[in-house]
Amino acid sequence: MMKSSSTASEISKLQVVCSLFSKTVGEDLYYAKQIKESIDAAIPQNQDSKAEAFVNKAQELSRMLEGEIDLSNVEVIQAAPERKPYSMLDLRAQLLTAAKATCQFNSGLVILTGLKEAICPQGKRWSKRRKKEYEEAVHFARSFFQSRTRPSTRISLIIF
Repeated sequence: MMKSSSTASEISKLQVVCSLFSKTVGEDLYYAKQIKESIDAAIPQNQDSKAEAFVNKAQELSRMLEGEIDLSNVEVIQAAPERKPYSMLDLRAQLLTAAKATCQFNSGLVILTGLKEAICPQGKRWSKRRKKEYEEAVHFARSFFQSRTRPSTRISLIIF
């Protein structure tokens, strides 16, 4: 049986595939799963848990399958960048930067990675306070994009 975090990661990967390969996949989730599995297989074993590695491979394959598409409307946000602890203020600043970069397009993809790991580092346990902080951060990110984009703009926010 899969762990729930592993299942959540698999669903996030499928969301990335469906967003980046919208022309190719259409509404065929079986085909999306095949693309996801091929991307997973192409990532070296030491990087298979890294969301950035998956997104980079997916973008590379998307260019090949979808043709010359502009991937400048894709933004990847790391919740707690290397050598910096997680802070809601830093997350807000990164979300604002991503919103500015993607809102100039009719559609965009924003991928927020490492939020769970930033709030509950490896070796720590999920306390009620950490769970609440995580839920508040997810709610904040969603409402942030809802309130700062035009109604006609289609922004997909994936929390990986």
